[in-house]
Amino acid sequence: MASQNPDTGTDTTAMLAAVGIEVTEEGKARARRRLDDARARWTPALEAEAREQLGLPARAA
Repeated sequence: MASQNPDTGTDTTAMLAAVGIEVTEEGKARARRRLDDARARWTPALEAEAREQLGLPARAA
């Protein structure tokens, strides 16, 4: 299943293929796993530290 780019409404897989980037189901599954792993490691303390380093205000509770 290809996702729609919210900015352009175009098919992301087709857009990448047009510039020579092959997108496979295996690659998409691997990317989803990596994103899930990163989200699992993202804690409120890590977010607060990142916001402080970037000079962003703290999130409201």
